[in-house]
Amino acid sequence: MKKVLSAVLGLCLAWSLQAQHETIFNNARVVGGFGGPIIEMGLGNEMTTAVGGGGAVVIDNFFIGGYGVGAIDFERLIEEDEIEEIELGHGGFWLGYTMSPHRVFHPYISGRIGWGGIGIDVSDNSNFPQGTDNVFVMTPEVGLELNITRWFRVAGTVGYRFVNGVDESRGYDSEDFNGALANLTFRFGWFGWHRD
Repeated sequence: MKKVLSAVLGLCLAWSLQAQHETIFNNARVVGGFGGPIIEMGLGNEMTTAVGGGGAVVIDNFFIGGYGVGAIDFERLIEEDEIEEIELGHGGFWLGYTMSPHRVFHPYISGRIGWGGIGIDVSDNSNFPQGTDNVFVMTPEVGLELNITRWFRVAGTVGYRFVNGVDESRGYDSEDFNGALANLTFRFGWFGWHRD
């Protein structure tokens, strides 16, 4: 009886080792990583230039990482003499995909999903409330990337920044911070050099 039980257990073990579960990332390979600056510029609107940075791990043609963008000044919203500056800063997850990354020029798609704050700086002895308004920010973008060297790439994209959760009691709303953007992304790192 012990021999039969041992044989059955051995067959079950061999079968379970052979029949492994398939997963989404079954064949995914980490081929590199990068970091670098991000520059956002208003496109056909009054948004000022914003600067930040990010980094990610490259998995085949995908990348996943994090970013942060700050010091976006919204001077056009200032109507009170006591307010000196209104800024938006945000950071979070950065996801992207490059098609045919081994080619000199190739399509580039990216999305940044994060959280941040709208900060109000006021003059001394101001009665206006100073504080931060917590918001959710999403920025999808699409464009072209240029391989400069094996370790340096530049992406030029157009995108749109969506801001949600703005406290309208302060005199502005989400539409004041939403808008089309032109983006420049400089990626320094290792991207793998396999062909599709």
